[in-house]
Amino acid sequence: MMCACEEEFARRFFPHQLKSGREPNTRHRIPVTGGFQKNICNTCRGIPEEVHPKAPLYGRTSKVVRYYWREIHFETTRRFAEWAGSKGFDDLLKAQVEYKEEYKRIEKTVIEDIKRQHEQHPKYVYLEESQSEILTRHQIEVVKLDGVYAKTEDGRAAIIEGGKLFSVEEYAAHHFEKTGHKVLFSESVPFHALFGVFMWPLIQDPEDSEVKTVGFGDRFDFEQGIEGKEVLALLAGDFGTCGYPLRRSKAIDKHLASLSDIENKDEFLGTFDYWIEPSENLRQYLWAHRKEDVAKARKIVSILPVDATIRILRYLVGDYWGRYLGWPDLLVHDKNDFFFAEVKSSKDKLSEEQKQWIDGNATVLHLPFKLVKIHKHVVKAQSRNK
Repeated sequence: MMCACEEEFARRFFPHQLKSGREPNTRHRIPVTGGFQKNICNTCRGIPEEVHPKAPLYGRTSKVVRYYWREIHFETTRRFAEWAGSKGFDDLLKAQVEYKEEYKRIEKTVIEDIKRQHEQHPKYVYLEESQSEILTRHQIEVVKLDGVYAKTEDGRAAIIEGGKLFSVEEYAAHHFEKTGHKVLFSESVPFHALFGVFMWPLIQDPEDSEVKTVGFGDRFDFEQGIEGKEVLALLAGDFGTCGYPLRRSKAIDKHLASLSDIENKDEFLGTFDYWIEPSENLRQYLWAHRKEDVAKARKIVSILPVDATIRILRYLVGDYWGRYLGWPDLLVHDKNDFFFAEVKSSKDKLSEEQKQWIDGNATVLHLPFKLVKIHKHVVKAQSRNK
């Protein structure tokens, strides 16, 4: 059922969504049989609203945008519909396509209005843990470096050393290389490729009753700006949700156990190589299709112990879309040891995905991890003897 307070808006703007809803943990479609009823939502019942913030992505980093995304969408839709109506538009979707800048202008105004409303009468309580709190709770080692920062045309943080500009990640990598380590620039996508290669027999298992053939545009063609051919892949409707591992727990355990039985690293890498080709369609679906990302994934597998790779696979399959972001910048290693490192400039902070990864690492992954903080180098003025 749905709350009656939204009936007018829903019937006007989303009549096609009134017959069913999607269960978030499984993504199964559930029919709406109760229709609109009074006092269903928390606001109408006079109790605090549940918090469901969206992930902080580019253009969506402020807490107002992330927490009030639903209110922003609803109010922007209302105001844009009024504007489009005044211009004689009957088709709202067509108006949004033709007047994207006007829609963005209205959305920006809505965000500012909601920001002021939150300051006076907050609807949601921001409960996110600070960077210092999460570092302290998990006893994360912080490597402190000094660097001379320089301004760049794109506004990104850069460090100058020896007359050359380095990104903060490059500067940190250079530091570890001087200590005798090797460094692999990792971040998130190589782990998506690693997951796709090792998990395709499970994810695309034709014996899974929920698996169906889905089609999507070729990623390589999309990146070249051309109309791509359709790529077909077998996928379960609940793949990527936290409900998927509950439904397929036995199959997951069996698949990961078969990988764990491969004790020889060369054989483990051989399995990776053998599965690169048959995993292509799944990797395209995951946007882990580029050769360079597959090569990095293979390098990660060659560096890590087999059991560490298995833990990564289990962590990701546990809630793929909730855990696929936030992976560290660097994998630092030598013959005897390895650790992951996230690099931050003097003013940069951990994102919510990175905080979540640190939590997941502490409870599931158990991978050696450090935070590298590059502080602004301050040159002290020398005193002069008079």
